[in-house]
Amino acid sequence: MTAPVLVEPVLSPTAPAPRPRNDYADLKRIVIAQGLLEARPAYYVMKTVVALATLGLAVVIAIVASSPWILLADAVLLAFASTQIALLGHDVGHKQGFRGRRANKVARYFFGNVLIGISHTWWSSKHNQHHANPNHIDKDPDIQFPMVVFAADQIAARSPKLRRIIGFQAFFFPFLFPFQAVNMRITSVQHLLAGNTEKPWLQGAFMALHVVLYGALLLAIGSWPMAIAFAVVHQAVFGLYNSSVFASNHKGMEVLTDSTRKDFLREQVLTSRNVTGPLWVDFWYGGLNYQIEHHLFPTMPRNQLSKAKPIVEQFCRERGVSYHEAGLIASYLEGLRHLHRESAPARA
Repeated sequence: MTAPVLVEPVLSPTAPAPRPRNDYADLKRIVIAQGLLEARPAYYVMKTVVALATLGLAVVIAIVASSPWILLADAVLLAFASTQIALLGHDVGHKQGFRGRRANKVARYFFGNVLIGISHTWWSSKHNQHHANPNHIDKDPDIQFPMVVFAADQIAARSPKLRRIIGFQAFFFPFLFPFQAVNMRITSVQHLLAGNTEKPWLQGAFMALHVVLYGALLLAIGSWPMAIAFAVVHQAVFGLYNSSVFASNHKGMEVLTDSTRKDFLREQVLTSRNVTGPLWVDFWYGGLNYQIEHHLFPTMPRNQLSKAKPIVEQFCRERGVSYHEAGLIASYLEGLRHLHRESAPARA
C-alpha cells in the first residue's frame, strides 16, 4: 500500500495578507450594536433647561438678597451653575447632544462665549489636542504648566528659579484650581487676538456680552465691596469645581512620549482613570468620572457612558489591557502622590 504524499498548500501570490487585529474597531462594533453612540437630544434639552433654571435662580437671588451671607452663599450656587453650564459646553463641543452642524455651532457660541465668557474655538482646539495626545509629555496641553511637572524628565526644561517650587508641587497644585476660571478668559482673549481662529470678532462680541451681563449683575448687588466679594467667591469656586472635575481623570496615570506611544485603544485606556462612587458622583462630574469610556468614544452622550462601562471593562480584561478606577478621594491622592514622586529630583 502506497503511503500518502503530503503536499504543503501553496499560497497564491495575489492572496492578501491577513489583516492585523484592530482592538478598537472590535470594541466600537459592540458599542454601536448597543446603540450607545446615537444622539440623545431630548436628554440634553432637559439638562439645558435644568442648568439654565439653576443659573436663573442664582441671578435672581443675587438681585433681591440683601444679606451678605446669603449673597456669598449665592456666589457658590452661581459657581455650581457655571460649572454645569461648562460641562454642557464640553458635551456640545464633542457633538454629544446636537449632531446638526448649525444647532451645534449655535450651542457652542451660547454655552461657551456668552454664558461662560470663553472662546469656544480655543477650548475645542485645546481639548481636541488633549484627546489626540492624552498625557503626552510634550503634546498634551493639559499637562503643560511652567511650575508643575508630570514626569521627572520635564524638570531639566524648567527654569532653575522654578525648580525649588516644583520640588513641592504636590502641596500647592490644588491651590492653582481657583485661578482656572480667570486663566481660561485670559487665554481666550489671547487666542482671539492671535487671529488664527473662526470669526474672532463675533466671538469677541459674545464674550463682551458676557462681561456686560456679569457687570450688570454686580451693579445690581449695590455695594461695591459686596459685589467684589461676590465676584471673587464666584470665580474662585467656579475654577475650583471645574478643575476638580478634570484633575482626577489623568493625573498620575501613564505618561507617554513619542517613543512610548501605543495603539489608540491602549493610549486612551492606560492614560485615563475612572472615578467610582454613588450616583451623585455621576452628576457632580457630568459623566466625566467615566473618563475611559469618554476618551474611547468622545461623541457618546454622557447618559450612555455608565452603560458602556461594563462592556469596555470586560473587553479590556479579555484583551489584557489594564483598566483602572479609584474612589473619589483615592483618585486625587493617586495624582498628588505621582506629582510628589516625580518632583523628587527637584528636591534633591
